[in-house]
Amino acid sequence: MKKATTAALGVLLLVALTACGSSKSDGKNGKVTLSAGEKTAVASLEKAFTQSASGGLTTTEAKCVATGFVDKVGLAKLKSAKLIDDKGQVNTTSSPTFDADTSGKFADALLGCVDYQKRLATETAKTDTTIDAAKFEACLKDKMPDSLVKKMLVASQTNASDSAQIGEQGTKAMSDCKDASKK
Repeated sequence: MKKATTAALGVLLLVALTACGSSKSDGKNGKVTLSAGEKTAVASLEKAFTQSASGGLTTTEAKCVATGFVDKVGLAKLKSAKLIDDKGQVNTTSSPTFDADTSGKFADALLGCVDYQKRLATETAKTDTTIDAAKFEACLKDKMPDSLVKKMLVASQTNASDSAQIGEQGTKAMSDCKDASKK
């Protein structure tokens, strides 16, 4: 899954990088109800999401993203996309192939669990001490809203024909925000 995880998280984490919702409910406390196979897939994805060399998710974020993603997409679709193998583990032998719907659901799960703009601002400010993290975050929330981040993720993960142009929008927003956030 190192290839798959890198591809899945790479767009967000290379661009620099809460509540967790669900559609399935047990009726008592709003928690997601997963099958044994889905639980295995969640655990495998959670592990992969926290092992990223740069900007990996926290354990809480990874569990939230993995649970939401598996819940919304389903085990059968994750297997057919080659993200999860027949044993419920992250597929390490090939890269996954996401359609726009699956990629959109991944983006929704990620953005529902991770404050992207805050994470990006914090991580960027760690390596660029000329940046005011609070100003950078505020600018990113305005110039790079979740809708653009989702669009970037979907375009990248599906190899959309306009992926480069969408990526340029994100790069321009980041660059403009960095310039506006100098101390």
